[in-house]
Amino acid sequence: MASIELDIWRGEWGLASIDLECLKVLTYMKFIGVPVRVREVSNPFFTPKGTLPVMKDGRTVLTNFEEVVDYLKSLNYSTDVHLNQKQAAEASAFTQYLRDKLYPAYQYVWWVDEKNYGDVTRPTYAKALQIPFNFYYPSKYQGAAKEMIDALYGEYADLKEVEKTIYNEAEKCLKTLSDRLGESEYFFGNRPSSFDAIVFAYLAPLVKTPFPNATLSNHVKGIANLSRFVARISQKNFRNVTDEYNRQNKKQSQGTQSERDAQFPNAARNKLLAAIFAALAMTGYAVATGMFQDMKDFQHSQDYREMFENEEDDN
Repeated sequence: MASIELDIWRGEWGLASIDLECLKVLTYMKFIGVPVRVREVSNPFFTPKGTLPVMKDGRTVLTNFEEVVDYLKSLNYSTDVHLNQKQAAEASAFTQYLRDKLYPAYQYVWWVDEKNYGDVTRPTYAKALQIPFNFYYPSKYQGAAKEMIDALYGEYADLKEVEKTIYNEAEKCLKTLSDRLGESEYFFGNRPSSFDAIVFAYLAPLVKTPFPNATLSNHVKGIANLSRFVARISQKNFRNVTDEYNRQNKKQSQGTQSERDAQFPNAARNKLLAAIFAALAMTGYAVATGMFQDMKDFQHSQDYREMFENEEDDN
């Protein structure tokens, strides 16, 4: 076996990759411990299908999860050897169930929801791509997602109804997953399977990505055993990614606090100057008002004296 290379989309927010398919393959490889050189690629244009991931082993080039699993199994790398026939059939059925019920919701969250797409998805993928592909690929992926949603739910005229239907089906799917996992560490006992890699790849981006419209993400986070499942795999298999993200977050928070601290003397000075200015203005106003009142009183007294003197002259 030559040195295996895996080309993937870059990571973000403590994820090893922002892409569902890349995360499937990468997680599976972590589970089986196969030596692999991972490369974050900024241009999928020259890949065999114009997509990522791409696994290379000598002249062997594979582009999807199922192909990778089968190929590595032929090299005696597999996480599914402990599954009996019934469990293998169950894993296959669950995988299709996720594809039918959770995948449309996943695509909707990432690509169809305009707020999520504009604030998170597009800038994240644009950041990972080179010019001019940062203009091309996000729009291409969004178009494909919209076509899929339209094909599945085209009978609904209102997009809000589509969203409601998609999320309802996804939430039922998540409930089924939660019930199946129970208190176990993995879905089929104490050892991970390829199905665990698939589930993690679906759930981790929903848990970690800071979507502004986070209905489905919040639902996943609210399911305790699924949240623990994501956290457990992240810590065991992507600890370096998680730790680096936490370090960067801490550094950024400290930097923000330092900026606030640096701004504090200026803010305090500005407040003090504003208070002094206000006091001077009020004093000036009071003095001016008093002087004006004195002038008015003086004028009134002058008028009164003149009037009094005129009365005396009349007498």
